Amino acid sequence: MRREQGPIYVRIESDLRRSIATGEWGLGSRIPTEAALKERYGVSRMTVRHAVDRLATAGLLVRRQGVGTFVAKTKIERVTSRLLGFREDALAHGLDPATRVLRSGSVAADDELAVLLDVAIGEALHEVVRVRSTGGEPIGLNTVILLPHVARALGRFDYTESLYDGVARALGAEVTSAGQTIEAVATDADTSTHLRLPVGSPLLRVTRVTYVADGRLIGLTRTLYRGDRYYLSLEVRRSEPEMPG
Repeated sequence: MRREQGPIYVRIESDLRRSIATGEWGLGSRIPTEAALKERYGVSRMTVRHAVDRLATAGLLVRRQGVGTFVAKTKIERVTSRLLGFREDALAHGLDPATRVLRSGSVAADDELAVLLDVAIGEALHEVVRVRSTGGEPIGLNTVILLPHVARALGRFDYTESLYDGVARALGAEVTSAGQTIEAVATDADTSTHLRLPVGSPLLRVTRVTYVADGRLIGLTRTLYRGDRYYLSLEVRRSEPEMPG
């Protein structure tokens, strides 16, 4: 440990930060136990715990009761004002994206889909359900609902690839806009299996009704993102006060 100014727990905290920053302890890896750190630094367990607690509060470490303390995994920032696909998002964060298709086929429009996509209740739509992963870890369960003519245009499209790129090639128009809603929900039994999370874990549900450049509606996507791997970012501005006439 470098000789630095300040209380011993602050110096230990700085040393532990360096172990994380240099990659000595990789993302998601378990750090040494409090007993091991106590021996390493020649201090009391309470001093070690205080340093570790500060890093946990800062979001760099995660405690798991009965298991240990781990280096927190980097969260993916989703900027709500930018229309990016999953692959673009992941690559922008230096991650290795992968997609696995769970099922693909016809689904009847329910009341909600009928309203969002302006179709009749019961109309046949095309549904694709995919698991999104980075580094071999599932982080999102994605459901795509396409209008029939879009699904026909895509033909034998490989849905492990970028849907936005596929639509651009099939329709000759780029995906350029979407109406988006964001909700906080809890993991149910089905989602728990696919995302490897306990039932009741927090999720972000992002629904996008998507359009191409000429204004044509193509369908919607609904993605359940793991709350421990995603956060949302947006910029807000206070409107200028109106000047009296």
